Amino acid sequence: MSILVFGHKNPDTDSICSSIAYANLKRSLGQDAIACALGEVRKEAEYALNYFKVDAPKVIDSVKVQVKDLSFDKENTLNLSSSLLEAYNLMNEKGVETVPVADEDGKFAGCVSLKEIANELLYQHFKTIDTTISNICKNLDGKVIVNCSEKIHGRVFTLSFDMETVMETLEEGDIVIVGNRFDAIEYAIDNKAALIVLTSETEISDELKEKAERNNVSVVTVKTNNYKTSNTINHCACVESLVRECSCDICECSFAEDLKLCDKVLYPVVDKDKKILGVLSSSDLVKLPKKDVILVDHNEFGQSADGLESANILEIIDHHKLGGISTDVPLSVRLMPVGCSCTIIYNMYKENKVEVPYEIAGLLLSAILSDTLIFKSPTTTELDKQACIELAEIAKVDMEKYGMDMFKYGTSLDEYSIEEIVNMDFKKFDMSGKNVGIGQVFTLDIDSIFAKQDQFLEYINSTDFDLLVLAVTDIIKEGSYLIYKAPDNVISEAFEVDAKQGVFVEGCVSRKKQLVPGLTNAVKNM
Repeated sequence: MSILVFGHKNPDTDSICSSIAYANLKRSLGQDAIACALGEVRKEAEYALNYFKVDAPKVIDSVKVQVKDLSFDKENTLNLSSSLLEAYNLMNEKGVETVPVADEDGKFAGCVSLKEIANELLYQHFKTIDTTISNICKNLDGKVIVNCSEKIHGRVFTLSFDMETVMETLEEGDIVIVGNRFDAIEYAIDNKAALIVLTSETEISDELKEKAERNNVSVVTVKTNNYKTSNTINHCACVESLVRECSCDICECSFAEDLKLCDKVLYPVVDKDKKILGVLSSSDLVKLPKKDVILVDHNEFGQSADGLESANILEIIDHHKLGGISTDVPLSVRLMPVGCSCTIIYNMYKENKVEVPYEIAGLLLSAILSDTLIFKSPTTTELDKQACIELAEIAKVDMEKYGMDMFKYGTSLDEYSIEEIVNMDFKKFDMSGKNVGIGQVFTLDIDSIFAKQDQFLEYINSTDFDLLVLAVTDIIKEGSYLIYKAPDNVISEAFEVDAKQGVFVEGCVSRKKQLVPGLTNAVKNM
């Protein structure tokens, strides 16, 4: 499986761009890595992706192992024309008593059981059989002499008696088993048998072949003798008539750890269109693989993909405080007090002497300008500034103009609902046992937010958080307006303001360095 590289839930520009840039670096170093996102791309990141013509990363919501990640059997899939013997051999190989069958379009048609096969074979000698020339050649090690019809339907007769009896019993459309009795062979051809099975590798003359073709009689020759051929031919019957409807199909996107499989059933793995991709048994779930993942721009379980506890975390690259992630094995962790994860990743390109492509430089630059608010955020470091100077040269843009154009495009909120704006860049925290949520949105249109302040408060107060703060950050004024679910005195103490809904906190633009520390200290004193 490929290594999955992703940022936090509700991904911002840094999470999107750092996952793409770091996955590209890993591939440049010879590793199979794929950039992913834990949510849809927002407008600001969309602007960067469009400007530098880069595809958005694949959206995922979980890193639990899915059925499609397993090494299930993709070869042994039966279809309606498969033989009873094939079905039995598959059951015997897998140690099961029920197997799935695909229809002519490859879609799941139902299942056939060992009991139904046994019942069919027990009474087969008293009925006609439906089979194919392919089944007969496959199961009896035969080859085609004359093929007039792939599908065969008829009574089975072994011609081991005298010609008079043959002439009395043989009818048009029968399936004939015969050795080197050429008089009986010619009679069967003249009477338009459906199929003649020549045993012990018997061959016929070109004249008889031509007559068989004229009379629409198929002919195959097999290695087995009359006795074995007679006993085996019924096993060549198609399973179609034995297929029963059932609902045991498993979607390829199902989570493997959630499956409860019966030991005696072979399950069909299907895609969204119900096409069978392969078969799965309970033994395939004995030891589940772990997905290899790399976390960028976060390091806490609550901000990451569902199922992260069961994944194999290889690396963490982040610029936030150390969270609560623990692992069973050592891993590479790169945490630096810089303004953006992409600053760290850019320096890793340089450390590994890997050239930064134009489009990757553009994405790295976009993320750093976004996270540092074009260097107005207190999280900005000299490393961030130097990285932007170098990346702007590679990306061939004026960083100030490009940054403002990106912000203008990304901060328009007209098309978003109240809930979407609050959760746009939202993170959960445990502060002294309190469940705290902090959302932050950057916009150049503050008036549009406060025109709906009551609606924001109604939604925020309806949440299950003990405290929730939405910081509406004004890039030009370099500060944030706060709409909150919290006691006024907590907000006052956290940010040294006279708290009221919509209060402006001058210079407060960073969740990491200002919002989180301020609230953490104030909550302790509640």
